[in-house]
Amino acid sequence: MGKPERYMAVESCNKVERKVFCRFYGDCLDYTIQKRWPGFSCHSCECYEQEKLEGKDLNDDHARCMALAFVSGAFDLAREMHA
Repeated sequence: MGKPERYMAVESCNKVERKVFCRFYGDCLDYTIQKRWPGFSCHSCECYEQEKLEGKDLNDDHARCMALAFVSGAFDLAREMHA
C-alpha cells in the first residue's frame, strides 16, 4: 500500500496532489475512509505504480471516491436531492 498523508478538505482540486492512476490509490482511499480523514494527499508517497482501471475495477474505484466525498462532507446527498 501507499503512504497517504492526511489533508484537510480543499476548495480546489488544484491544491492537493493525488496520483489517481496509481495501483495503490484504491487502498489509500479505503484507508482514508476508515480513518475518517477529510481528505488525503499523495505528495510524500514514493510508492506510485501506474495502473489502468477498467470494468469492475473502475466501478469499485468510483464507489470509494464517492464514499470519501460523503465522509469528508464534500458531498451531501440530501442537499443534492433537494437542489
